[in-house]
Amino acid sequence: MNRRMIAACVMLLTALPCGLGLAAESGPLRIKGSNGELIVDAKGISIAPSNASCPTVTAKNIPMWAVLLQKAGEPPVKGAPAVLEDRKQTVKRETGPDSIRLIYESLTDGKQTWQVSLTLDIHRRGDAFEVTGEIKNNEPGWIVCGFTGPVLDGIQTDLATHPLLLADGFGRRVNRVPDEKGKAAPWHSAGKRFEVATRYPSRSGTMQWCTLAGQQGGLYLACHDAAHGAKDFCVRFDPTDKRFGFAIKHRFFRAAGKSWSLPPTIFLPYEGTWHTAAHYYRDWIDAATPVLKTPAWTQNASGWLLCILKQQNGEVLWDYPSLEQLAEVADQRGLDILGLFGWAHGGHDHLYPDYFPDPKMGGEAALRKALKEVHRHGKRAIIYANGQLEERDTEFWKTQGKDLAVIKRDGVSVQETWHKYRNAPSYHFDVACLATQGWYDRMLALAIQANNLGADGILYDQLGVVGPKACHATGHQHPMPSTVCTNDRTQFLQRIADHMKTINPDFIVMTEGLHDSIANSISLFHGCVLGVFGTSSGDMMARIHGSSVSAAFPEMFRYTFPEVMSTMRNPTPMINRVGTNYACVYGFRHEIESRYAPDVRYLKEDKVPEASEYREVLSPPNIGMMQATSPEEANAYLKRVVEFQRKNADLLWRGRFVDDQGFAFSGENLIAKAYVAGNRTGVLVWNPSNQSATFTLSVPHAKLASASEPEDDNPQAFAALAPQTVRLLVWEKP
Repeated sequence: MNRRMIAACVMLLTALPCGLGLAAESGPLRIKGSNGELIVDAKGISIAPSNASCPTVTAKNIPMWAVLLQKAGEPPVKGAPAVLEDRKQTVKRETGPDSIRLIYESLTDGKQTWQVSLTLDIHRRGDAFEVTGEIKNNEPGWIVCGFTGPVLDGIQTDLATHPLLLADGFGRRVNRVPDEKGKAAPWHSAGKRFEVATRYPSRSGTMQWCTLAGQQGGLYLACHDAAHGAKDFCVRFDPTDKRFGFAIKHRFFRAAGKSWSLPPTIFLPYEGTWHTAAHYYRDWIDAATPVLKTPAWTQNASGWLLCILKQQNGEVLWDYPSLEQLAEVADQRGLDILGLFGWAHGGHDHLYPDYFPDPKMGGEAALRKALKEVHRHGKRAIIYANGQLEERDTEFWKTQGKDLAVIKRDGVSVQETWHKYRNAPSYHFDVACLATQGWYDRMLALAIQANNLGADGILYDQLGVVGPKACHATGHQHPMPSTVCTNDRTQFLQRIADHMKTINPDFIVMTEGLHDSIANSISLFHGCVLGVFGTSSGDMMARIHGSSVSAAFPEMFRYTFPEVMSTMRNPTPMINRVGTNYACVYGFRHEIESRYAPDVRYLKEDKVPEASEYREVLSPPNIGMMQATSPEEANAYLKRVVEFQRKNADLLWRGRFVDDQGFAFSGENLIAKAYVAGNRTGVLVWNPSNQSATFTLSVPHAKLASASEPEDDNPQAFAALAPQTVRLLVWEKP
């Protein structure tokens, strides 16, 4: 008898029917792994790690899962979903070698029974515990509209030693629990508990994992879902017993006769730092959805000058012939790319998705000539298109766009309003459904147009920012209802990127925001997430000392995806020394933005604006930052840092970001991050404080080859580091 047949017999012999829930008299079920033991009993799931540095999980007798059901029918959909929890169900248990199966043949709320079945499979997967399963909906007139679980509760840990790392933007480190009133973002009240959550895939949920991370061990909590389904990662804190809980809330729709597979949920107690968890996730990503290899020119790009040529109110700030001057402005700051927003006839945030060269700015011939001049100056140009907005009451919207819009459960389209000036009107947009063929055709046509005009890429604004949403429209290329902006977005961007590669291999697709579900098609992200916004010395000190309730932790995404590139987000026509150093140390591409008339004067004439010049602007730049540093000083330092990075591009732009791994370091109020290329390791040491600081640094089995700073080519390697200074120490191994 082969092993598979033996396992099947064991499963059959050990199948035990239970009463309501997992009856206590049936006894606990156990799976032993190399890193600990998982136990399932009447109270739920417990995990006893073998490493004492890992958090333990002792189940607290709360529901282990919940299935959500709603009435079928076209919108408006009325009434809250029915919530069916595991405590009221009849379950059969089957056990096999390293596995547990829980079978619920129908579900009830205690009053009504639905012909909806659930199977959960818990098993050992290498060093981890994995939960998969399936929901089958055989109840006419009802739709399964979500699943929460499997739930862990009773996680015993202390955030002071095991901070919570969440994939919010480039990363968030949660250092403390909320106070009694819960007024401590990102925590919010959830009944008698407090909760912090991320929504994947979106700017606030960029990867499908989180961890409670100690220095010698932690607990990895993840979903390995290659389809990038919509889900919320929820961590709760119970102030009564000081314990934490974890759950994933999956959002989907399955009509009668359909089934849904629970993607693998992973619980992994691990040894070492949080980098162990990052490697575990990246190994899965590499096997499931490999990351795009970007063109060489993007890897060697220092950053961009984002420029709105024509504003929403119709004001032309830069015409097409002035792009040559704009290229010179970028060159004075060391920036390699021009991001051309508001380049079309409607201006920025008006008349989307129609983008035609504007006669007022010179017309198509002038635009083509200008882009050639940009290239002659050694710069690249990216043309803008909004990836989801279509202005209401335009000809496009009337003839086809309104039929492409995402429709909510009340039958109304999902809409946005954008308003830039107090003395000018706002404009109203529908949000297009990315699953529709008509919207794909329109966006692909814009990419082809950008390439034909002579641009080097297209940016689809917002598509890396927005989260999943329910679409109740009929006539789209999806069931009604359906959760959109998940795998449909992944395929949407992948199809466009693949098509454009057949036309021009160096043409790139960009988007605003960030998440790994589109890392197989996006060559460069326009930063608009936690971790890439402007910072300050005080903010960096809080990060170093963990003194705030939570803080940006860009190391999380940068270490997991070191080759993924993003610009900073800096809606100001200059960047100060702190921001420039921050981008350099963490490997972000630099950004400055020209959006309004005073910004143009700043860039052309070095004229520092007054706040009154932006009195009609609803979202002005950081005027205080502009006034605190002279244009000459800010421009010169940015240029020096870029030249410094370019000189060391094999490490700082093309090398692999390894965070604080591979070297020994000590230094008060300092940050040290390493990059590896071949046998060379470059460690950037940054002093974001206002006082000089000493440090020690060594790389095992390597010799120091050089030391340099943006403003000093040959500093003493281990001399005290001046305030607001970056130093690179390069080490070589035999």
